[in-house]
Amino acid sequence: MAGLSEGKVKEYDPMKTIGVAQTGKLGDVVASRNRYGPFQCKRVPRQHPGTAAQRAVWGDMADWSWNWNHLTEEQRVRWRRLAELVRSRLRLGESHRLEGRLLFIKLNRVLATCERRPLFDPPSLPQFGRNPVTGFEIREAKGKTVFKLKVSGAARREARPPLEDLMVYSWAPYNAGVEKNRNWAFLGLVQAAKGGEINITDLYLKKLMEWRRLRQKRYHVPLEGAKVFIRVWQQVNGFENKVGKFVGSAFVPARGGWRPEDGGWRERREAEKSA
Repeated sequence: MAGLSEGKVKEYDPMKTIGVAQTGKLGDVVASRNRYGPFQCKRVPRQHPGTAAQRAVWGDMADWSWNWNHLTEEQRVRWRRLAELVRSRLRLGESHRLEGRLLFIKLNRVLATCERRPLFDPPSLPQFGRNPVTGFEIREAKGKTVFKLKVSGAARREARPPLEDLMVYSWAPYNAGVEKNRNWAFLGLVQAAKGGEINITDLYLKKLMEWRRLRQKRYHVPLEGAKVFIRVWQQVNGFENKVGKFVGSAFVPARGGWRPEDGGWRERREAEKSA
């Protein structure tokens, strides 16, 4: 017993709790999870102003909250009735019904992103067909790097709803060894397919220029030899078909074909660090 009383007792660490699964923010503590399980960490406020697209989203959220308060009560009642049929996204294996106000803001935020007319009256629930995108490829063509989406032949023959958009998301280039991506930014809407492919090169390179203006190191991984992730889903009247989404990745061709076993990798690493 004497030995126990003389020992040092480790102070309680609130970041290593064992209990029910949690998510979200409470004060300055954020609960989240990764591939290794749940964890808690101290909230770190953003130190950069964000891209133009991020600032637009933050402003639009406030605008649509204001618009909700200026609908008629009859319109708000109908939005609440529609919200009873819509579930939130899964979080920790649970899903809940949305509030009418949140559904109104959510759908109109998506429509604003797609440059569609806003909805002040609730729409009907959509019936999505199959996602026409089945693949993603990056290759060299005429001395330039091109980004192409593959489209299935069956989907090309199907009639698409007139209000349907295909929304494309991606992120800044990753090092080739990265396995998963959890960060996404909206690139734009895809155009019509030609020869079973959709060219999204201009969409990606335009967004890449925005990322390169940010200071953080993660936005400056060299494009050559990098890994790029793509996500595509449909939207109709602000409803997004996340169940039928396409997610893929591809490698940007590396000119020169160097491999670590060829030697000289320390020199190459130092050159990249000083670039």
